[in-house]
Amino acid sequence: MENRNIQKKDFLSAVLGFALVYAFLVYLNAIFPTQSDDLGRKIEGIQRAIRSYMAWNGRIGELMLVTFGSYFATLPLYSVVNAFVGAAVITLLFVNIFARLPKNDMKDMACFSVLFAFIMFDPIFAFGSVFYWAAGSFNYLWAWFFILLCITPVRLYWHNQNFLKSASFAILVLGIPVGVAAGWSSEFGIVLILAWGASIVYAKTKGIKLPLWYYTTFVAFVIGWLILYVCPGARLRARYFKNYCSLIDLLKLGPVKLTEKIFKTYDIFNKNLYYELFFLVSLFLLLSAVLYKPSLKKFEKSMLAIFVMLYCMQSLSKLCFLVSAIFVCIPASVVAKKENMFLSKLFAAMSIVLILELLFIGATIQVGVPRRSNFQYTILTACMVLINLAFCFETLKNNAVSKRILAVCCMSLSILFALFVGIACMKMHKKWEKMELSIQEQKAKGSKDIVVDRLTFVSSYWNYGDWGNPGNNAKVWPNTQYAGYYGADTFIAQ
Repeated sequence: MENRNIQKKDFLSAVLGFALVYAFLVYLNAIFPTQSDDLGRKIEGIQRAIRSYMAWNGRIGELMLVTFGSYFATLPLYSVVNAFVGAAVITLLFVNIFARLPKNDMKDMACFSVLFAFIMFDPIFAFGSVFYWAAGSFNYLWAWFFILLCITPVRLYWHNQNFLKSASFAILVLGIPVGVAAGWSSEFGIVLILAWGASIVYAKTKGIKLPLWYYTTFVAFVIGWLILYVCPGARLRARYFKNYCSLIDLLKLGPVKLTEKIFKTYDIFNKNLYYELFFLVSLFLLLSAVLYKPSLKKFEKSMLAIFVMLYCMQSLSKLCFLVSAIFVCIPASVVAKKENMFLSKLFAAMSIVLILELLFIGATIQVGVPRRSNFQYTILTACMVLINLAFCFETLKNNAVSKRILAVCCMSLSILFALFVGIACMKMHKKWEKMELSIQEQKAKGSKDIVVDRLTFVSSYWNYGDWGNPGNNAKVWPNTQYAGYYGADTFIAQ
C-alpha cells in the first residue's frame, strides 16, 4: 500500500510538472503574433507539399507546415496543440536523461525546472524560433517530438532490459510509423543512425539478444532518413548556400584538404558551445575531486586535466578540445568504477554526451545551420548541467537542509527566468499591437508606403527568435511579404 501511494505521488508530481510547462507554453504561443514566414499563408494542400519536396525542403515538418501548419498557427487551437508538443518534448527529455518520469522529491523537481530553464536560457539555441514560431515549431520542435518518441523505448531498454517486455508488441507496431516520421524529421538523423547502429554492434559483441522492435524501429528510422536525404528539393535549395559542399565535392578535396575542412568545421562552429562544455566538464571534475573522498592527488589530476582541455580549446582546433575532453572522461569513468558506481556512470554519461556533440558538429561539414537548428546541442549541454546537479544532490543525500536549499534555489531561479521570458514576450506582443495600430492610421490617411518602428522586432530576451524581420529595403523579403499582407505598396522598418 505504501509503495502504491509513493507511485501515485510520483505520477501526480510528473503530471504537475508537465501541466506547469504546458500552461506556460500555451501562454507564450497564444500571445505570439503570426509573422515572417507564416504571414498570410493559407491551407495549400498536398500539391504544395509535393512542390516543397521537389524544389525546396523535404522534412516532414516542413511538408506539414506548407500544407496546413502556417494557417493552423493563426487559429486559437494552435496554441493548445503546439504547447502540448513542447511540454511533451521537455518531459521526454527528462525521461531520456533519467530513464523515468520525474519523482515527487526535491532533486527531480529541481532538475526538471532547471532543464526547462536552461532550454529557454541557452544562447546557442533560439528558444522562441522552435517553441512558438510555427515555421520553426513544425521543422524542429515536432521533429524532436517524433525523435524522442522513437528513441525513448531504446533508452528505457538499456536501463532495464526486462522493463518493456509486456509492451513489446505495441512498440513493434507503433515503432514503424513513428520511426519513419522521426528519421524523416531531421538531416541530423544520421548521428542517431550511427549511435543506434553502434548499440546493435555492442549488443552482438556482448551476446545480448535484442527484441524485434529494436531492429524494425531502427530500419523504419533509416527509411525515413533516406526519404529526406534523397529529397530533390534539398539539392536545389543548397544552391542558395555559398559554403555548401556535396559529398562528391568533399571527396574531390583529397585527404589533405578534406582534413583541413573537417578541422575548419569545428573551428567555425558557435564558440559558446565549447566554453559551456569546458566549464561543465571542469566543474564536474572539481566537484568530484573535492566532494567525493577529497584528496590532494585527485585535485592535482583534475587541475591537470582542466589545463589540458583549456590548452586544446584555446591553442588548437576545437576538435582537439572535444577529443581531449572525451579522453579525460572515459578514463575517469573506468577509475571511478572501483570506488563509486554512480560517479562512474556520470562520467560515462558525460563521455557519451561529448561523443554525440562531436558527431553532431561533424554532421555540419556540408553546410552551416541557423541557430534554430541547434536544439540538439542545447539538449546535450542540458544533460551536462543535470549531471553536475545530480552529483550535488547525491553528495548531499544525507544532508536534508542543504539539499532543500539547493532545490529551492534551482526552482526559484527557474521561476524567475520564466517570469522574465513571459514578460519579455508580452512586451513584444504589445509592440506588435502598437505597430498594427500605426499601420491602420497610416492607411486611413491614404498612405500606401508603410513605415514602422524597427524596435517592434527587437526583444530584450536574446532567445526570442531568429527568423527574418523587415528592414529598410522595401524591395527584399520579408518586407515584400509584409507589404502584401497589410495591403501596402511598400513596407519598411526603420
